[in-house]
Amino acid sequence: MRTKTLLLTASIMAAGLGASMAQVYSVNAVGYVNLPVVAGYNLIANPLNGSNNVISTILPVAPDQATIFIWNKAAQLFLQSDTYQNFAPPDNGWYDGDGNPSTKSIPPGSAFYFVSPVATTLTFVGEVPQGNLTNGIVANYGFYSSIVPQSASLASMSFPVVDQMALFYFNPATQRYNQSVVYQDFAPPDNGWYDGDGNPVVPSLTVGQGVLVFNPSTLKNWTRTFNVNN
Repeated sequence: MRTKTLLLTASIMAAGLGASMAQVYSVNAVGYVNLPVVAGYNLIANPLNGSNNVISTILPVAPDQATIFIWNKAAQLFLQSDTYQNFAPPDNGWYDGDGNPSTKSIPPGSAFYFVSPVATTLTFVGEVPQGNLTNGIVANYGFYSSIVPQSASLASMSFPVVDQMALFYFNPATQRYNQSVVYQDFAPPDNGWYDGDGNPVVPSLTVGQGVLVFNPSTLKNWTRTFNVNN
């Protein structure tokens, strides 16, 4: 049985890229995602479960000298960067700053910076996450994405909210963050997300898109139950 239509044939705007689109193809729970990236910084996410989610597994091929930066939520800092080296096979692949093959893991639900020397399309292959899914939104700053590869509003994806929580969307076209949006815990029906000018907004995520979240509270679990055949 094929997955839900949104997973099978979705062609959606990825990370605010004009005409570039992430394409999702899937039969049953296995498929692949084509994600366009620009030359420069891109805040992206791994949309599928690989066999182990190590960077060399989920992105075995990348442009020479492409670099990734992964955020450590506990320490509130970026880990040492990894770089793709286009050596002659079998030595080509991801290496850490000490010249060792990378062992970093990037599971669905986390986001990372992919810095590319050229515009290209990345291909992720794996399984669509299913079942009872939990993504812990820690206190302070963290980089996140939807565990399920779909394009939808955060509210429809059961994203947890708390007063003064802020979202920062990175714009690859400008290489800057857009204006932040903040959750205001007003009395209903005025509670919700507002931009810096006080206008209500409906934040969303697309397939393979990451977002920087500031959580002023304690750990909030982003939980969902998802099955591709329902």
